[in-house]
Order: sequence, then C-alpha cells, then structure tokens
Amino acid sequence: MSTMTAVMPLIEETPRGPSIAGTRITIYSVMDYIKNNRSKEYILEMMPMITAEQLDAVYEYIEQHREQVEKDYDRILRRSEELQERYKKIQLERSPFPPGISDEEKRKLMRQRIAEMKAAAQANNDHHNPA
Repeated sequence: MSTMTAVMPLIEETPRGPSIAGTRITIYSVMDYIKNNRSKEYILEMMPMITAEQLDAVYEYIEQHREQVEKDYDRILRRSEELQERYKKIQLERSPFPPGISDEEKRKLMRQRIAEMKAAAQANNDHHNPA
C-alpha cells in the first residue's frame, strides 16, 4: 500500500482571482510586468517574495487560461482607469485651487493664505490682549 503525497498547487483561486498560493499576489499583478515585456529575471527581482517555480506556474496558468485571463485583465485595467478618473474629478472638485494652475502658482497662493491667516491670528491676539 503506497501513499501519495498531495502536492499543493502553486496557483489557487481566491476572491481576488487566481493567485500565487500562500501569497496575496494575483496573476494580474504579474501580468503588468509581462505586458510590459519584462524578463522573468526582472520580475523576480521586483517581486522577491516569489520563487522562479511560482513565476513559471503563473506563466503556465496564463497560457492554459489565456482567453479568460486576458478578458479579466482588460476588465481590471478598465475599472482601474475609471476609478482614477473618478478620484481625479473628486480631487479637482475639492481642491482650493482653480484647475490648471501650476505648482509654483499653488505655492504662491498657499504662502499668501498662510500670511493672511497669521495676520488674522495676530490681529485677534492683539484684540484680546491690549497693551
């Protein structure tokens, strides 16, 4: 009677999508590097928490499920772009600066506002503490 040792899969399905087992790294995170034509060596250097074996498993998974992986990856990118645009719009709406103002102009306005606040605080102090 022989017993077979169960081998833990290197890629597992998670609520975030297929991930490298034992990590929070999805295959889509690795896809960013792959889509940018980065070498396996580069990916391993940028993601030192994964092994060459795990990276090979990612490549194998992508190859075996290419159509679905590409579809999901594109959906994730679109969602990310939509969120970036949404937050950019919110930031512009909440910004105390007019749209299109340069960083130098922002610094100038901030310095002016700080000087005004200091002057107002000083005037308030002078009012409450007469000489």
